[in-house]
Amino acid sequence: MILELKIKNFLSFKDEVVFSFEATSDKYLEDYYVAEPEPGVRILKMAMIYGANASGKSNVLHAFDFVRSFVKRIPTQSEKSTEFIPFKFVDNQDLPGSFDMIFYIEGTKYKYSLVLDEEKVHSEILHYYPGTQPAIIFERTLDIKNDTSILKFGSKIKLSDQAIEAIQLKTLKNMSVFAAFTQVNISLPQLNIPLNWFRKQFMPMIDPYSSLTNYSDSYIKKDERVKNQALDFINKADFNISAVSFKKQTTWLDDEVLKLIEAGSMPDEQKHKLLNEKTIHIDKRLFEHKIIINNKVKYYSLPDELESKGTLRYYGLSAPFFNAISNDSFLSIDEIGTALHPLLVMHFLKEFLKKSNKAQLLFSTHNDSLLSEKDIIRKDAIWFTEKDKQGITSLYSLSDFNIRKELSYYNAYKQGKFGAIPNLNE
Repeated sequence: MILELKIKNFLSFKDEVVFSFEATSDKYLEDYYVAEPEPGVRILKMAMIYGANASGKSNVLHAFDFVRSFVKRIPTQSEKSTEFIPFKFVDNQDLPGSFDMIFYIEGTKYKYSLVLDEEKVHSEILHYYPGTQPAIIFERTLDIKNDTSILKFGSKIKLSDQAIEAIQLKTLKNMSVFAAFTQVNISLPQLNIPLNWFRKQFMPMIDPYSSLTNYSDSYIKKDERVKNQALDFINKADFNISAVSFKKQTTWLDDEVLKLIEAGSMPDEQKHKLLNEKTIHIDKRLFEHKIIINNKVKYYSLPDELESKGTLRYYGLSAPFFNAISNDSFLSIDEIGTALHPLLVMHFLKEFLKKSNKAQLLFSTHNDSLLSEKDIIRKDAIWFTEKDKQGITSLYSLSDFNIRKELSYYNAYKQGKFGAIPNLNE
């Protein structure tokens, strides 16, 4: 579980901000909302971000996702960029940005610190806490003179000089030590555990434009539990839907498409197969609708192009939901209400809180009606972003305000008491 992330000089965050999942001492919805990865450490299972358009709320999610993707990313030889984007509106674009994330895996605390610019990593440190005091797993610094990375491992880490040299040789200046470690045939439990957490339990961010239907298809075809989850979800979106199935469909490829395939860079075996068969085989998704006419039940199957966007969106969210819950993963969704009725969003959130053990959900939203739903809302789970005239985003929690929980958060937000709303100058 993630406890907090510190962000500095990234996208619209010029100054350091801290996003925290740490629960306050408030016991409201305690059993529903709070998990303890180790005794005394109380972490929220869910948090939400409000803010005006372009205020930077999506950038909070992008910061989490940048850390996730950078840890795993293996650049090609031709790539020079780290894909890091600094704050652009002042003359500090050449300054590095930084990320500090504290997280727990199976009761053990970790801290990952990263400082980098658009071309290279300046420093990268991974600590863990085998006891009350931190111990270094690896520490990576930049040799400015030679423009190379220097890698050291902590005293508790047992690696040969040859193994350390092999990892260091793979650690290019624009990639993480984690990614370099995946390219050598070395086993190191202290590094394997957090690496596997990043790979399997830190899920990619879902944005409003993500096409999730094919993602859910791939899981539904091989896991009956995910299929049942998907049917439950889409039944809430369209109560007539009773089943989902897949029908093989063959499409002939015309000469223009075949020329593009021949000139393309796909694997030779796949290219040879397509050029020989001149066809492509796909699974056509069909939703079965249960219709009652004159007290008689009839079933009709419709392709997804005839389904509503809301139905498809909710269907697409079913597999990420199941994976997060099943694997105690971290899931982030930008604009969670895209194409969905507010009651469907409410159902999604309640189901997540009800079924999550140590899974976490972070989302951004404009749906201020959630603020009136006290049965799923805690003060420390609500965050706001606001951008000033310099384009700098500030990040703060509802817990920073002295407002009693029996008062209406919804009304206070609408009245501008928390900021983070559009300035319409009317």
